Amino acid sequence: MTGTAAPSTSEVLVLPPDPRAAREARRLTARLCASAGLVEDLSDIAELLISEVVTNVVVHARSEARVCVTVTPGQVVVEVGDDDERPPVLRPDDETALGGRGISLLQASATSWGVRPEPGGKVVWFSLGA
Repeated sequence: MTGTAAPSTSEVLVLPPDPRAAREARRLTARLCASAGLVEDLSDIAELLISEVVTNVVVHARSEARVCVTVTPGQVVVEVGDDDERPPVLRPDDETALGGRGISLLQASATSWGVRPEPGGKVVWFSLGA
């Protein structure tokens, strides 16, 4: 018996270094997750995590965010590239801090995640689901 590969949907978006970029990334993720029929919990987590990663690009890298979201039945893979070669830093938990929780959220919520260096920058990626 031969299985067929699950259809996937992938979309790329280049966002300016603007605080509104996270909202656009969430909208893209929500739309692709809905079109693939992913469960709401998976979509919600993907939207939260992409918002965190894109916000990190805006705040720390101060460059455009190159977003690629790929959705298959049961899985979301997100890649966010920027022009800063410095890897993200896991900060100690501080309940009084206003920020600094993005990497902790990735560790706690993503199925897997990582950082891939690229010429002149890096890509932070994460996957959720299968």
